Amino acid sequence: MKNLIFILCLFSYSAQAYDFESTPEFLFDSSEASSQSETWSQVFELIAADGSNTLMTSSFPDVLLKPASTMKIFTAWWAIQNAFRTDTYLAEMLKKSVNYMADDTAQGLGGVLAMEDFFRDQGLPISDDSFQAADGSGLSYSNKTTCKVQVELLKLIRRNKHYDRFKELMAQPGETGTLQNRLSSLKGRLFAKTGTLNKTASLSGFLETNKGTIVFCILSDFLIIPVSEARIKIDRIIKKHDSLVTQSTK
Repeated sequence: MKNLIFILCLFSYSAQAYDFESTPEFLFDSSEASSQSETWSQVFELIAADGSNTLMTSSFPDVLLKPASTMKIFTAWWAIQNAFRTDTYLAEMLKKSVNYMADDTAQGLGGVLAMEDFFRDQGLPISDDSFQAADGSGLSYSNKTTCKVQVELLKLIRRNKHYDRFKELMAQPGETGTLQNRLSSLKGRLFAKTGTLNKTASLSGFLETNKGTIVFCILSDFLIIPVSEARIKIDRIIKKHDSLVTQSTK
């Protein structure tokens, strides 16, 4: 009986500690040849209740970097707009960052060139300098985006009638998914997509505050520090921007 209790406790701990993106599928060493130094890009904008936008932070917004699994935001929104997948399917794909589900979705909708055409038609600033799609999951190292174009997508989603529906499909602190063990103080207010590759860490999404919705994108690429440390840095950046808004008296 003691052994059974120990096994159950161990299983419970493992389930809580499990990280959907800290697996060989995401962290394989591609032996990517690059002379680039560690690069961080971020954009934060606050959308107030009246629809007005305030730029909070913009650091290297136009630098092309690997988005990792934040690429799945593009794939999921494309699917939503074409009624191509159920919400259950997309929630599994986004919350747990399931690569084959995203790749199958992109292929089913016509492939990456069709994806670029779709978002160009949606009004996003799509060009070779801002968005290069190689798959629907973000697993390919040939995917490239800028924080600027990601935030433009997030603002488009925020303005859409399906915003509340879409954000609930994304990972959230304290819930099963890639954010379940991160940013617990923002539970119920943070809805985002993580991204992980061997030397890449990212986070993009929405943060609800008492002053409105923060839309944000953080991309870090060609990391020298471990991905685990990059995630800690990303989480600090998120908390800092939340404090800037929620503690403001203006």
